[in-house]
Amino acid sequence: MRESTRGIVYVLGATAGFGTIGIFGELALRAEIALSTLLPVRFVVALGILAGIAVLRGWAWPASSLEWGATLALGVVYTGMTVLYFSSLVYLTAGLATIVLYTYPTMVVVLAVWLLEEALTRLRVLALVLATAGVAIVVGADLAAVAPVGIGLALGAAICYAVYTLGSRRLSPVIRPRPLMIGVLLGTTLSMAGYGALDGGLALPVGSAQWEIVLGLALLSTVVPHLLFYEGVARLQASQVGVLSTTEVLVTVLLGVVLLGEPVTTVLVGGGLLVVAGVLLVNADRPTEAAPGARDH
Repeated sequence: MRESTRGIVYVLGATAGFGTIGIFGELALRAEIALSTLLPVRFVVALGILAGIAVLRGWAWPASSLEWGATLALGVVYTGMTVLYFSSLVYLTAGLATIVLYTYPTMVVVLAVWLLEEALTRLRVLALVLATAGVAIVVGADLAAVAPVGIGLALGAAICYAVYTLGSRRLSPVIRPRPLMIGVLLGTTLSMAGYGALDGGLALPVGSAQWEIVLGLALLSTVVPHLLFYEGVARLQASQVGVLSTTEVLVTVLLGVVLLGEPVTTVLVGGGLLVVAGVLLVNADRPTEAAPGARDH
């Protein structure tokens, strides 16, 4: 298997995990878990699991103060994305907020061409157009619910997500995936704890039902996808990762159908096919340079 194909598999696996966030978010809402509890505890648990694995398996950690600084800063960016997106849901429907958030792959492609000097191929542009159209069709938009504050928050989340993707790709040639992941998650956990302390104070989940939701969010939506994401980012260009990440919305919608009983529609099928077409085009668009992530971990 080519390294680029392996990277695509890793990123698609990561987006499947990240796609469960919406499901756990809905369950958290029903269980009345405060955001200032849900997000900080999620990352504390995830970091604890990954740090334990790292110690037991002898994984490398960031090797210098420069690496620690870069990865911690990237974690703060991830916190910004998460908080801004969830905050936008106060003002927008989930569908419209998600559409705005998923303008970030376009930002990634443009910024990757500008800052990382990646090639803007016809296949990559077509893949982005198809995948973005698929996201818009699948999610749908309630234009009557538009609120400027909500749009601004969701756009801020999209910018953070684009910077996070580009930053991860920029660091991947010099920091191996596992140290990169550990540093980013530590930065996210510390900054998320600060957010929780300021937004109503830190608190633990109450009862087994709340703990089950938080643990599921930490493991399935954080630990597993982060392990896969950084392995994939090390093998692909940032613009490819941006296009592939649009499949996250499709996963969320499909899980909603299976787990929450949401209906299957022709719009869902049509939008899903467009996203899949975009993914296939990304796989067909092979970079001329060697995959940067073909290294030992």
